[in-house]
Amino acid sequence: MTPTFTERSAGTARRLAVADDLAAALADDVVGRDAAGSAPASEIALLKESGLLGLLVPEERGGAGEPWSTVLEAVRILARADASAAMLLGYHHLHLWRLSHYDNPALAERAQRGTTGEGWFWGGASNPRDPGLVLSPHEDGFLVRGRKGFATGAQVADRIVVSGTVEGGTGSAAQGAAETGGKVMVVVDGRADGVRHADDWNALGVRRSASGSVEFDGARVPADWVVGRVPSSEESAAPYQSLVVPGFQIVFVHLYVGIAQGALAAAAGYTRTKSRPWTGSGVESADQDPYILEAYGDLAAQTAAADALAERARAAFDRAVGRGAELTPDERGETALAISTAKVVAQRAVLDVTTRIYDLMGARATGSGAGFDRYWRDARTHTLHDPIAYKLREVGDHALNGTLPKPGPYS
Repeated sequence: MTPTFTERSAGTARRLAVADDLAAALADDVVGRDAAGSAPASEIALLKESGLLGLLVPEERGGAGEPWSTVLEAVRILARADASAAMLLGYHHLHLWRLSHYDNPALAERAQRGTTGEGWFWGGASNPRDPGLVLSPHEDGFLVRGRKGFATGAQVADRIVVSGTVEGGTGSAAQGAAETGGKVMVVVDGRADGVRHADDWNALGVRRSASGSVEFDGARVPADWVVGRVPSSEESAAPYQSLVVPGFQIVFVHLYVGIAQGALAAAAGYTRTKSRPWTGSGVESADQDPYILEAYGDLAAQTAAADALAERARAAFDRAVGRGAELTPDERGETALAISTAKVVAQRAVLDVTTRIYDLMGARATGSGAGFDRYWRDARTHTLHDPIAYKLREVGDHALNGTLPKPGPYS
């Protein structure tokens, strides 16, 4: 029986309440975990226990899972407390979801069953700027070879989604998936022989996101985990299939909004309870200083604007996803434009908020144990993923010429 709207709404509320509880649990020791860095084993365990890894998966065959807006809201909730955990949750859903964009429903269903039944966490190694992987036909599948320098979540993943170029050879799966020299997407068991993780992620921020390198040295992929052929650059991917890239971008938007909200709330709590009024301010407490109030007003307005645009963008993304194979190129472009607009505002807001909160808290807030620096470090690190100038160009091209963004590696 299909759930009613009221039943679906109640279910969504319960799942977001779980996200709230998980965020509270993560907040308890986030400063220590951030300082330690390394693989996020405890965070993955909490995500698996929470049930949030299965948000998009239908509870019953033929039914519907949660919409993407629920996943994005959960990402935003977690990002207020722990950006690394929020990033892992968002990327997990993107890698699992992208499997459904290929004409391989049996594999997609098997992946979903593994996620909900066995608690699989999904990682990926698909950064387009990294050198490509090589797939060698072997028996009924492939052997994967090569290295990816950035592979968020792969170190702690049960399954890793990768794509590589097929080298010459024979094999039924290879022949059915692509010609020699073509690209094919496959799923690799994260603990298979030949999968090596360097534990080398040592960036300024999102230090528990397991975003380091992964090397494949003949890791075997059987035929039933060969997803399908990746459209070449000369081909035009179907609009729905090309939604994966805007999907990554809208996860980024909600990550940034969540970090900004978390930083602003934490700073406000510190200002109310620990900051001292400036000499000559004429007020008895920092929370009455007119300049501090003005600055909080500015940051709160920026964050609210980013949140509103994020909500608009996720509604557009839900509509686009709901259209499925009937999604038109223009609808896809309008969705990408809404996401690009939201990303520009969210990125600027999170960098401004996480920088300026120190002006409002005072020098003592820079203490190493306070942990406020992680908000800026997380935002500064992740916002370097792809240049905001290219998003501004997309928004500007539409404003000036009416041109919608076209599918590309980051659009």
